[in-house]
Amino acid sequence: MFKQFNAFIVGYYGMHNTGDDALLYSARWASHHLLSSQNNIVSSATDIKCHEFGDIKAIPNALFRGHQRLSHYKNALQSEKIIFGGGSVLHTESDIQFKRHLIALAGREQSRCAGVGLGPFTSVGAEKACAKFLSECGFIGLRDKQSYDMAKDLCPQANVKLTFDLAPTMLCNTKNTLVELERSGIMFNFCQQAIDAYGNTDNKIEFRRIQSAVDIIERIWSETREPIYLVDFNAHYYFGDFQIHRKIIDQLNQNIPVTHIQYDPNPFRVLQRIAGFKASVCMRLHASILSFMAKTPSLSINYHIKCKNWCEQIGMSEEYQFDALEVCSDSVVNTLKQSLGTEFAKPLMTTEGAIQASLLNWR
Repeated sequence: MFKQFNAFIVGYYGMHNTGDDALLYSARWASHHLLSSQNNIVSSATDIKCHEFGDIKAIPNALFRGHQRLSHYKNALQSEKIIFGGGSVLHTESDIQFKRHLIALAGREQSRCAGVGLGPFTSVGAEKACAKFLSECGFIGLRDKQSYDMAKDLCPQANVKLTFDLAPTMLCNTKNTLVELERSGIMFNFCQQAIDAYGNTDNKIEFRRIQSAVDIIERIWSETREPIYLVDFNAHYYFGDFQIHRKIIDQLNQNIPVTHIQYDPNPFRVLQRIAGFKASVCMRLHASILSFMAKTPSLSINYHIKCKNWCEQIGMSEEYQFDALEVCSDSVVNTLKQSLGTEFAKPLMTTEGAIQASLLNWR
């Protein structure tokens, strides 16, 4: 059968999330430059402007039940392979079964997962569906050891490899190199605390964490006089960062110079902006990852196992890691102040090592 597209790139794209924007860019770049797939189509919830590869059109709005699913099936049938490009994309039984259908329509042998994470699964049925998915996908690159071990346990014969997050692949593009800047200010990124993987939150914990964030920022400003930046990495109308950052700003002392930087759809601009800060304090996984890529010293407030896994992968000092449910303001302030006054301990992994690990997804 004649195939119109070289690849159908599938992920949580076009949802106004900087992490997914970085994954999409990396997947498209690798598909073009490493897999020689020049004619790709992308699954996106909204239109995306991309000067290098051409703009992306959103999957059509549903005119009837199942319309978008049929659009995905059509794209898969017209593509030589499916590329699941990064992120935690294997959770629920229905979604995993849907992804199996896409592989069956495009072809198993060339289809691949690149830099994905597994679980947590919503049911035993989801685990069983994932085992079938792993056996059917041509190659599965898993971004962390926990996901890799889980995959080997679910389907020992699957073609799986421990790889890395996709985002460092962005640094392979020589047309978008980072410019060295004189660093100034501290970046903070907070997200609404997810108690589980499905967005359920505890309002009492959220209130305490906002108070803790306010205390940390006010004390850091008082003791360092560094400008404060609150940077949104997600613009979702409910789960996005804007809401919590505004709540923090509203409670800050008005004398503190704080800048609220809203979501930017260009991941290179975000990366370059982070390269201008002296340090960052991050909750969202890709706030930490982009800080690492920009060689900006970072403290990680881990709200999810994926954040802890990232810290372990790069060899981040344990004193720079904090449990989001038990954040001690004194520890964060003292660690950040002391490191700014002397020198931050560098992670064991270098950015060059991260790039090479990320490229394992495409070999």
